[in-house]
Amino acid sequence: MCGIAGVVGDFGGAKGKALCATLAQGLAHRGPDGEGLWHEERSGGLPVGLVHRRLSIIDLSAAASQPMAAVGGRYHIVFNGEIYNYKALAADPKLRDYAFNRASDTAVLAPLYDAYGMGFLDRLEGMFAIGLWDRETQELLLVRDHAGIKPLYYAETPRGLVFASELKALMGIAAEAGIDLTADGVALQEYVSFLWTPGERTPVRGIRKLRPGHWLRVRAKGGKGGGVRTTIGRWWWPPQAPLGPRGPVYDATRTPARLLPLWDEIVAEQCTADVPLGAFLSGGVDSSAIVASMVATGHAPEKTYCIGFRGADMTAEGFGDDAHYAKLVAQHLQVPLETLHIDVHETLQRLPDLAWMLDEPTADPAPFFVEAISQRARADGLKVLLSGSGGDDVLTGYRRHQSARLREMLGRFGNLAGGMAGVLAPLTRGPMRRRMERLAGLLGHDDQRFLLHAFLTNSQPDAWQLVRPSVGASEEVLGWGEELAAAIAESDGQSLVNRLLYAELFGFLPDHNLNYGDKAGMVAGVEMRVPFTDRRLMQWMAQVNPRDKMRGLHAKAYFKTAMRGRVPDAVLDRSKTGFGAPMRVWMRGQGRTMMREALFDSPHVRALFDMPRVDALWQATQSGHVDGTYTLLGVAMCGWWFDRAQI
Repeated sequence: MCGIAGVVGDFGGAKGKALCATLAQGLAHRGPDGEGLWHEERSGGLPVGLVHRRLSIIDLSAAASQPMAAVGGRYHIVFNGEIYNYKALAADPKLRDYAFNRASDTAVLAPLYDAYGMGFLDRLEGMFAIGLWDRETQELLLVRDHAGIKPLYYAETPRGLVFASELKALMGIAAEAGIDLTADGVALQEYVSFLWTPGERTPVRGIRKLRPGHWLRVRAKGGKGGGVRTTIGRWWWPPQAPLGPRGPVYDATRTPARLLPLWDEIVAEQCTADVPLGAFLSGGVDSSAIVASMVATGHAPEKTYCIGFRGADMTAEGFGDDAHYAKLVAQHLQVPLETLHIDVHETLQRLPDLAWMLDEPTADPAPFFVEAISQRARADGLKVLLSGSGGDDVLTGYRRHQSARLREMLGRFGNLAGGMAGVLAPLTRGPMRRRMERLAGLLGHDDQRFLLHAFLTNSQPDAWQLVRPSVGASEEVLGWGEELAAAIAESDGQSLVNRLLYAELFGFLPDHNLNYGDKAGMVAGVEMRVPFTDRRLMQWMAQVNPRDKMRGLHAKAYFKTAMRGRVPDAVLDRSKTGFGAPMRVWMRGQGRTMMREALFDSPHVRALFDMPRVDALWQATQSGHVDGTYTLLGVAMCGWWFDRAQI
């Protein structure tokens, strides 16, 4: 795990080297163990610079430092992530004649690329963002892993292309590199609608994310004008069940019992490291299954961590007592557990810092808890934590998956059930009322709109209209949600549950869960590893009938069956609880003044959003007539982000 960056194009001389130094400084928190810069200008070639900030985890020696020259100096590479099967790759007969450091996962990449071309990506088991410069062809190749575990941002300018592991680093060279920092109105519409933006968009037009499972190639344009041209391609498609004459064909031999050896293999592989390992242990199914597998495979964590809360009524917002169940699992598995007690209201005062820390204005306080655990783990001497992130996205862990299954079960009676939920909703209170309102809205849509609206933050599908028309896009044109809609279209013919799981991989998983896991961990110099995002697990689960995945409306039933006997029954049988903070209580109580100032005193909010609509939503939320809490938080986060960016 590290931070990488680079420049290619009209970035020669002292100015090019200065840009690289600034990029390195902007990524210092990601790599506290070392820094490397490489810059080259060859006669008739493109000036290029590569930057690396190191967090030493595999091969702690100087021999694994980056940027790394390889294959006789033809390639120079920077790499962020881990290749868990690097030892097996290093033993590939096709690499026998290559001279490289076989103790380093970075060192195997360039020889593998030289031997297999772009086919080398299919051989990698791990998480990665790669920048590889070919001195012979004068081309830069950027690659991002299949699930988007490791972030990679880039900007095309009249001078060339710049890239970095974090958007903040590119913001730091925007003026010198010529990056357009105009607000991206469509991205803002997505932030307030989904909490995150799917696909390549960021808060500003001039910076984009390389999408998961994609590559980008940069080469000289040629001709008198100079400059560079880029090509973007896709190297990975999420697996789906094959379609037969009557629909999807599932593999009945893939039983829960047969999954267990594969799961252990994946977790053991992700314990590959030359430093001690720790783990999150929330007391939920996912983190408990990871720690149980670590113990079963002889990789027991040095320490596990859980969050406990002070100063808030968490049950009012649907959150449970994780600490009790985490202690139960820790005692069962005989692993050390530390519970960090958080004052939620005090923590929420730092929301403006969160917007900047995550690189994007994500309206979710959960990253604070990841940051707190990461800071504690680092203080305890741990650089690596295994996380359960991705389990809900791959195994049917969200309520929207239950809604999809219910819709399938009801068939043509779905609209009637939606109407009944709408009638019953006013008769309930708290979390149950919100869920009934949400269900009523979802069951009333056709499949395509259901799949898109399932990702909205609340039952208000018109949150995108909060962005000023002059800033955003209208619903009639390709605007908000277009990349998510395109992903949904790829799964046509699959069951509704599996289509929703497929869509998770194009937005909520990479652009929300994995993004905040990476950023909140790396702010403390701690690497997050996420076994549930392994390609082999995704391939396995794609072949499982959704009726077995869920068993009625019981989420994760298939995986829970596999874990039965290894994880305590009390954990497997507990109800699903959220991971977050009581935002609704806070926004109408202790945080009311702070939120009002964020919404109505920020010049950026006034410039980007339709203030009469914002005010109307604020008043309706404060009075309890509607629940616009997270939509309003999305608006505030956008304001805080642009305030901090000073653009």
